[in-house]
Amino acid sequence: METARLERRADEVRTLLAEAIEHLGRLGRDARDLKQALRDLEGPFLLVVAGEFNSGKSSLLNALLGQPLLKEGVTPTTDRIQLLAYGEQIAEEPLGPDAALIRLPAPLLKTVRLVDTPGTNAVIERHQILTERFLPRADLLLFVTSADRPFTESERRFLALVKGFNKPLALVVNKIDLLDEAGRAEVHHFVKAQSERTLGLKVPLFLVSARTGEGVKDLEDYIENLLATDASRIKLGSPLGVLLHHLDAARAELERRVKALDEELERCRALESLWARHERQTREEFEARLAALSEVFRAIERRGERWFDVHVRLSRIFELLNARAVEASFKEEVIADAERQLTNALSASLAWLARRERDLLAAALELLKVEKASAEARGEDDLRAQLEAALRHFSPEAEARLVQGEVEAALKATALAEAGAVGIGAALALFLHGLAADITGLTAGLAAAILGLSVLPRKKAAALRRFRARLAEAEAALKRALMAALEDELERSKARFFSIFSPTCEAQAARRERLAEEQAALAALAQKAQDLLAELQAAKK
Repeated sequence: METARLERRADEVRTLLAEAIEHLGRLGRDARDLKQALRDLEGPFLLVVAGEFNSGKSSLLNALLGQPLLKEGVTPTTDRIQLLAYGEQIAEEPLGPDAALIRLPAPLLKTVRLVDTPGTNAVIERHQILTERFLPRADLLLFVTSADRPFTESERRFLALVKGFNKPLALVVNKIDLLDEAGRAEVHHFVKAQSERTLGLKVPLFLVSARTGEGVKDLEDYIENLLATDASRIKLGSPLGVLLHHLDAARAELERRVKALDEELERCRALESLWARHERQTREEFEARLAALSEVFRAIERRGERWFDVHVRLSRIFELLNARAVEASFKEEVIADAERQLTNALSASLAWLARRERDLLAAALELLKVEKASAEARGEDDLRAQLEAALRHFSPEAEARLVQGEVEAALKATALAEAGAVGIGAALALFLHGLAADITGLTAGLAAAILGLSVLPRKKAAALRRFRARLAEAEAALKRALMAALEDELERSKARFFSIFSPTCEAQAARRERLAEEQAALAALAQKAQDLLAELQAAKK
């Protein structure tokens, strides 16, 4: 039953590894260790011996093998991974430039494959690379340190790396024959304390002398007992440790990528907020400009009212019969400089409106300047480049002509219908002169009526109402046209502005969503691996 349960767990581990390899591949991560772990599930138990050069790894292996089969020395004697397997005769089979399979007639190798690794202290840099790359394959790691220089800084760093793979580990202090009893106790206490601090847990610790054989039997018994009782569970747990190591690294990288994308999306939100502020401020300031335009109309109206009060009275009844003189008087006292004032106010408003998009692009560039350092670290900042290009190619003059054309089109069939043919400035002139002619005709008609009937107050009031109505109609028509032009300009500006960054932001949002899905998938895989590992550890005899 135990065998069947372990086989089911083995199937679960294989499935989990295959899923993880697929996910990590999608993320562009190197999954060679996991593929190797999947293959190693079907292979022999791997006991990996690691340590700094001259710590006595080869001599310890010879002691475990029961005979001096491996070369020993005070200088690095192993410059490649050596997989030690059982064979009736000593034989060597190359496994590539960095590894070799060595068959030895040693009974221990019938149940376990030993792995001899180069030194971990990077005296020869390639040695450490070989050792660290083979670390994920270990089912059990024996880490050897020397009693005359125990637990060096480079050994501490290597064990910190081991910790990330959740590998079963035993520490071996070799060469204790160099120390007296007090020295041995001191070294034992020091290595135990330092290893627990580095690994965060207690691990088996053996003091041995591979040269004299002292303590080797205890280490042999530990290995034999482990192989007899827990080899299958450890074999299944080994790839889970590798898997969790890779998942932790992948999740950390995903977190960095998500954070970077969130920063990019924050820029997108900042640009959207910038547009909202720009639109609100444009509307508010445009209202102020319309108020200034209205003030020009109010001034015309006040002058008109004064003109009526001064000129349209019984004492001037015969003057009013001279239409040409009335018209000249009205133009001089009422219209005066109104044409220029209206044209200037209108032109200034349209030019200001056309420049607003340029101001928006400049503000967007200023906003993105705060991202300059991070953008340079990522490479070319496409958003800034596109904004700069849009700013270079934007023409306020051309935009003003476009807006003016929209105003003229909107004024057709209104009190300023002439604008459709001759433009706004000329239309204003025609309207004002037409207003003068209209008032001239009214007042001349009024004077003629007065000669027959004394109805001056009523006729004067009617003429004044007509003057005010014509003026109000023209003002309203002009404002409607300007407001329509404002809406059209804001719509165009928004479309152009959002077209610069929306495709990039939408793509980033889609990537962010996919990364969130991958985060959830990796978290689920990690949870499954942890549950399986906990179950295997709980089932130890």
